[in-house]
Amino acid sequence: MRKPSALVLVTALAFLVVASGASAAPQISISPKWTASQLQALPGANWITTGGNIANQRYSSLNQVNTGNVSQLKEAWHTNLDGSGVAGKYSAEGTPLVHNGIMYIVTGNDDIFALDATNGAHLWTYHSGIHQGIDTICCGWDARGVALGEGMVFVAQLDGLLVAVDQLTGGVVWSRPNVNWREGYSQTASAQYYNGLIYTGMTGGEFGARGSMTAYDASTGKQVWRFYTCPTPGDFGGQTWPLDEWMTCGATIWNNPTIDPELGLMYFTTSNADPWAGRGPGTNLFSSSFVALDAMTGQYRWHYQVVHHDIWDYDCPSPTMLFDVTLSNGSKRKAIAESCKTGWSYILDRVTGMPIPEIDPIPEKKVKQVRANNTWATQPTPTGDSWAAQCPRARDWKGKKGPDGKKFTVGCIWTPINFNNFTVISPSAGGGNNWPPMSYDPTLNYGYVCSGDSANALKTDKNPFGKYKAGKTFLGVTFGAFLNWGGTFTAMNLGTNKKVWQKRYPEVCYSGSMTTAGGLVFMGRGGAPTFERGLGAKATTGGTGLIVAYNSATGDELFTAKTDAGANAPPMTYSVNGKQYVAIYAGGNTFNAPKSHGDSVYAYALP
Repeated sequence: MRKPSALVLVTALAFLVVASGASAAPQISISPKWTASQLQALPGANWITTGGNIANQRYSSLNQVNTGNVSQLKEAWHTNLDGSGVAGKYSAEGTPLVHNGIMYIVTGNDDIFALDATNGAHLWTYHSGIHQGIDTICCGWDARGVALGEGMVFVAQLDGLLVAVDQLTGGVVWSRPNVNWREGYSQTASAQYYNGLIYTGMTGGEFGARGSMTAYDASTGKQVWRFYTCPTPGDFGGQTWPLDEWMTCGATIWNNPTIDPELGLMYFTTSNADPWAGRGPGTNLFSSSFVALDAMTGQYRWHYQVVHHDIWDYDCPSPTMLFDVTLSNGSKRKAIAESCKTGWSYILDRVTGMPIPEIDPIPEKKVKQVRANNTWATQPTPTGDSWAAQCPRARDWKGKKGPDGKKFTVGCIWTPINFNNFTVISPSAGGGNNWPPMSYDPTLNYGYVCSGDSANALKTDKNPFGKYKAGKTFLGVTFGAFLNWGGTFTAMNLGTNKKVWQKRYPEVCYSGSMTTAGGLVFMGRGGAPTFERGLGAKATTGGTGLIVAYNSATGDELFTAKTDAGANAPPMTYSVNGKQYVAIYAGGNTFNAPKSHGDSVYAYALP
C-alpha cells in the first residue's frame, strides 16, 4: 500500500476542521485493499461500494431507524456542492460512499467532494476540469458513483479518463485514458474495485461505439485486460454480426458490475445494438445481454440475451443484482436479477446463465415480423408480472399523425418498427426501468423496481450505415413523438417474479432505492416529469423533490421529506458514533426544467 508522506498527512489534517470551529471533524482513514469478504458484507456503519456491496443489493444491516420510528426522522445536515453540476445538461445520479465518518460524493461534472458525514463540512474537492464542449454524451451529464480502495477514490469520467485521487487530499495519483469522447465514447457508470483491480465500462451506443469492459491495476493504473462485447469474426458470437457491423456495434455498458468471489465471476448487462434498426441479419451478440466473465482474466464464461436483434432500445441499463434463493422444493440457487426497459424483471442462475424454471422459465415466444428490418422470430418473454405499461394508451394517439404526415401505427411491446411510417410502442426507449438500480430485502426476498409508463413513435431510417461518422449520432431511427404519463415503484417477489405491492405516481420514478434491516425501503421522487414531446403538449415539472420511506413488506408510506431539487439519485445509509443517517443527493436531472436542478446533499437522523 502507498504510504503518505508526513507533508501529505499534515496537509490533510489541516482540512479537518469544522467550519464553525466548534469541534474537529473525523480524521480521514485510508481505505485498505479490501478483501472479498469485506466487499461482500452487508453495509453497516460504512457504505464502501456504489451498490452497498459487490452484489449490488443496496441493503443495509442498520436498524436504528425502523418502521416504528422512521416518522421521527429530521434533517441532520444539508450542504451544497459549490454549484457543481447544476446546469440543465446535468443529471444528479450519484450514490455517496461513506468510510469511517467521511462521505465521498461525485457530481455530474465528475467533481468529487469529501465531506464530514456528521455535519456535511467540506474537507477537500477534486475538480475534474473536463472539457465543457463534450457533445457525445447521451441522456445527461452524470456520474453514478465512485469506487474506494487502497487509499484512493476512483472515478470513470465523461471524457473517457479513469482517474485515481488520493483519499487524504483529493490530489491525482494516476490518470489513464480508457476511451475517447471525440469518437463517441464516454463513461457514466461508477467504477468498481475488487481484488486490486478497477473495472470500468463505457457508453456511446448512440454514436456507434463498440462496447467493452476493462480492468486496470488499482495501484498503478496499468491496463490488465479488456473484453469487447461485440466479438470479431471467427470468435465465439462473431457469426451473429454480418460483414463489419461489429465495428460500430453498440452493446455498451451503462452500469457497474457485480461480482461473486466464490465463483470467480463478474456480471454486467449491455446496451442495444447500433444502429438501433436497419442492420443485417443476426442476433447481434452480446448486445442487450447479461454477460459473465472471469473476474481476474476477463475470459468469457456465459451470456444470456434479453432481446434478440433489438430494434427498440429494450436493453437493461441498471446494474445486475446477486442474491441466493430457496426454491419451493427446498433447493437453493445462486441467482442474478435485473429489471429492464421491457417492463419485466429477469431472474437467472448465475452459475449457468439460464432461467430458473421454478421462478420463471422465460420462454421464447413468436413475435410479429418486418422482414426488411431482419427482425428475430422469437423473443424471451417472462411469465412473471410486468410492472410497467407494455401497450400505449390508444387515446393519446387517436387521430394524430407523425412528422411524415401519415397516421401512427399503434402497437405494443415487440411490435416491429418499419421504414414506411411511425410505429408507437410501449415501453419507450426510456423504459420501463432505465438506469435506476433495484434494491433487495433478503428477509423477504423482495426486489424493488423504479419505473416509468412511456411510449415513443419510431421509424427506421434508410441506409443508416451510410450515415456513420465517428463522434456523430448513429441511431438508424427517427423519433416521431415521445410520451411519459406516470411511474411506479414496485415490490417484486424474486422467488416467483410476481408483484407484491405497487405505488403509482404522476411522474416517472427515476431514482432507485435502498433497503434496511429496519424493515424500510427508501427512494427519491420529483424532477422526472410527465411530459409529451411532439404531440403538442408541454412538459410538466416540479421545482422540488422528495425522499420517501415505505414499509418494505407492506408498502405503507411512513416518512416523506422535501428536497430543494429533484431527488433522482438512490439513497444510502451509514452510521457514525452509533448514530444512523440516511442520505440522498438531490440535484434533478437533464429532463427537468432548470428550476428542478440543484447541488444538495441531505442527511437525516433521529432527533
